[in-house]
Amino acid sequence: MIFVSLIAAQNVNAATSQDDGGKTLSGDEFYQEVRKEPKRNVRILPSPEFPKSIPLTVKFTDDTSHFGEISGGKGSSLGMLTQLSKKEKSFIVPKGIVVTTAAYQEFLTGEILQAVKHLEDVAYGNQNGDLKQVCIKVAHIVEKTPLPNKICHSITQDLKDIFGEEVTQRKFAVRSSATGEDTAAMSAAGQMDTFLGIQGLNEIFTAVKKCWASQFGHIAVEYKRRNGQILNSPMAVVIQEMVACEVSGVMFTCDPVTNNPSVITITANYGLGETVVSGSVEPDTFVLRRKDGGSLELDEVIIGAKHQRIVMQDSGGTVLEDIDESSRNESCLSKETAVRLAKLSLKIEKFYKSTRDIEWGITNNEMYILQSRPVTNVAAETDNEIKHEFDAPLRCENEYFTVANIGEVMPGATSPLGMDVIVKWFRYIFKSIAADKNYPDVFLNSKYYISGMLPYYNHMMVTVAELITRYGYDTPASKGFQMSIFGRIIDDPDLLKYAKEKIKAGPKPTIRNRLKYYWDLFTYDIGYKKAKKELDNYHLNYLKTKTAKEAFEALLKSVSDFNKFIMYQFDGTESSSNWNMYLFQILCNANGRFDDDVYSDFARLIATSSNVESAGIPQAMQEVAIQIVKDIGAEKFRSMTIEDAEKWLQTTNSSSGNQFRQFLKRHGHRCLKELDIHSVTWDMNPKLLVKLLQNLAGSTRKEKKQEEDSIDKIFTQLHVPLSFKDKCLLRFVLPNCRRAVRAREAGKSLTIKSYHQWRKGFRHLGKLMVSEGRLPDEELTFFLTIEEIEDLLETRSPSLISRANYRKKIFPVVDNYKFPEIMQGLPKPINEEDESADTYEFIADLSMKGIPVSQGVTKGYARVAMTLEEASQLKPGEILITYCTDIGWSPYFPIISGVVTELGGLISHGAVVSREYGLPCVVGLQGATKRFKTGDYVLLDGKKGILQRLPHPDS
Repeated sequence: MIFVSLIAAQNVNAATSQDDGGKTLSGDEFYQEVRKEPKRNVRILPSPEFPKSIPLTVKFTDDTSHFGEISGGKGSSLGMLTQLSKKEKSFIVPKGIVVTTAAYQEFLTGEILQAVKHLEDVAYGNQNGDLKQVCIKVAHIVEKTPLPNKICHSITQDLKDIFGEEVTQRKFAVRSSATGEDTAAMSAAGQMDTFLGIQGLNEIFTAVKKCWASQFGHIAVEYKRRNGQILNSPMAVVIQEMVACEVSGVMFTCDPVTNNPSVITITANYGLGETVVSGSVEPDTFVLRRKDGGSLELDEVIIGAKHQRIVMQDSGGTVLEDIDESSRNESCLSKETAVRLAKLSLKIEKFYKSTRDIEWGITNNEMYILQSRPVTNVAAETDNEIKHEFDAPLRCENEYFTVANIGEVMPGATSPLGMDVIVKWFRYIFKSIAADKNYPDVFLNSKYYISGMLPYYNHMMVTVAELITRYGYDTPASKGFQMSIFGRIIDDPDLLKYAKEKIKAGPKPTIRNRLKYYWDLFTYDIGYKKAKKELDNYHLNYLKTKTAKEAFEALLKSVSDFNKFIMYQFDGTESSSNWNMYLFQILCNANGRFDDDVYSDFARLIATSSNVESAGIPQAMQEVAIQIVKDIGAEKFRSMTIEDAEKWLQTTNSSSGNQFRQFLKRHGHRCLKELDIHSVTWDMNPKLLVKLLQNLAGSTRKEKKQEEDSIDKIFTQLHVPLSFKDKCLLRFVLPNCRRAVRAREAGKSLTIKSYHQWRKGFRHLGKLMVSEGRLPDEELTFFLTIEEIEDLLETRSPSLISRANYRKKIFPVVDNYKFPEIMQGLPKPINEEDESADTYEFIADLSMKGIPVSQGVTKGYARVAMTLEEASQLKPGEILITYCTDIGWSPYFPIISGVVTELGGLISHGAVVSREYGLPCVVGLQGATKRFKTGDYVLLDGKKGILQRLPHPDS
């Protein structure tokens, strides 16, 4: 529209009309002049009113039949087709009536409802039972229940009104017509029964009950359960006169496979169309294409086997007949008839305003339309659309993004619900912080995404411009922050130029801002112990709820309960970055420049062994594993099944059991990908821990507690020359750096523990939704957004469940994507084929240089592990090479001798825990997981940041 407006504006002065004496046209007039479309009066057609009382039966000719709530999917469609046939005169809809949903409600007895309730309990997992047998029992009860006289009378009266006394001589098709059936969201094709060639009123009454019973068939019940529908849905039945068609079939007004709207596909066979609908016989296929101007052209005819056909019997019912060989080998439709059918399909498509799946028949050159339903998959989303549906918009085409730090805090893809909760929660927190700390306006402007933190491919990314200018442009504070996040100072001139142009300086800090800055610098951890105790005693109200709606409302009301807990992490992270900045600035000033000595000394100075939360986890696990070996021995514990080992640890009164249960109490809320609400924590599934303990048992030994070196001793190990003044400053700054690291990690644990309350709450909600038949699987809860869950609780929309299933299917693909540390333009995952290990030439003495974040030098065999499953193969003394780590990798640190990651900075998980254990750690080695292989013998230098392949010792 902008382009059209610009073109119109550029040409408007040159455009004149001969009819108005050379008067210059306005933009709108000019646009109309070009299109030359006459203005038409629009007449709004009145819609039929929903009846105040619903009759037991309605004729196809009644407007009341058009309502799906009354006539079901098939019945309402036949009512509308009957209306169209009167207008078009080019086809016939066989006459008939609909036994309405009101009749079904009248038919239901207490015995049926009780049986259905038991069926629902079994289907939804609330009771044990054989679902197939329960379905058979319910269907039997429905079939043996007598049809009420008033329903029989209404059916008889309406049929006699249409067919007179000949009604007993006519043959009818009796078809199920459930509400929601034959719609764009749910076709329910073949799920419920159809009875053909029914003759006689008593036979019709019996067939009606069989149709109602068929919705309780095992296949139909499973279909509805998978789509989150109620099992006892309102159901109508269609009673339609049968036509002894010579040829019948199905046609689609688009390609049924690709949904190409320029293609019309017709399938046909001799006799009744049931052989085509059921797929029991290979039909003839006719492919037509729409041409410019609305003409049709027969593009292809494929002759099918057509070995059998279904025909009506004079005595009632149908019979399957063989087709003679000459008829099999020729087309059952002429080309002219195929084109005629296709033209008719376009009229029906125009009437419904959607692509259609149409059942048709021909006899005596008359065309009969037996059914029309929407093509269910015409609007189906592609894999690519699902991968990008949550992507944020780009501000400009050359935007810079990074996965540094955020790729470790939130590794891999995040589930749709996890992303929705995080974005909504963090956006509120970020805005509060930005307003409180006087950050630039860019942090306040975004209404739909977290400022500077955006999703692509379900991966969270950060805009680099906001990140590196958060503390001003090219300031000491900004450089210190970059060191924390990237492990280095960003020096890309194009990126720096872009950041300077895009991010304008915020307002100058007020006296209040400055005072608050220094207050926060020293008081960030005040009140932490009180907050931790409060959170330990917190319980969500969802435990008291009995329905899914109540649980959902309780979860929404709890949103603000956890804001104060997350502030401890933000304050700790901010203070840690600030103290790191001061430390880094002292080293840079002393050295006179940035170089490897500064990086190495910085890592040495901030190494701490005093109660860092994330580093305490592997230590605690190590102690449990050692105690298990003392209590029952490594071999016995390893020989147990995971189930038996867990049961023993949960029930034994030994020291092992007590330590294990204490570990779960303190750290059970942690796990891999812990900021994804979909992730399963250690206390939710202790088997994850038990498997790790079995790997650790016998492979680890109790080590002497590492004591912190004195500051004087550390000074002697540094490369940067320090003056007396520098040393005095470091004596003050260094303890605060270490204290801030501890506060940051403790604050993160507090955040995760508060977030864990929601995790448990949404799992509880998922269980309730399954027990109410709203979801087929509680896991699907995490593949819906907050708004979609709310919608599903109100509507039971099958399209939402279909989309959730699609997201769940695609999720492992996007979860496996890896991204470069910094990207320009639309983020794209590293192409696994182009970047596979096979594309790199083997170099015997390959050496790669990264960023040293924990000192030490070691040699050993490499273990390349991209997942925890691969990491479970780690052997004592191996050097771990991976993309990045988070808390879920912690248990392996006691047995490895070094860590290499492609992502990371000074505050990354791998760096913090490596410094705690005195392990050499190098980060930022992009491509290391491809260029090195498991089994390589390598040198890892944590002082110089080097990883080098060496000859094997045995060679």
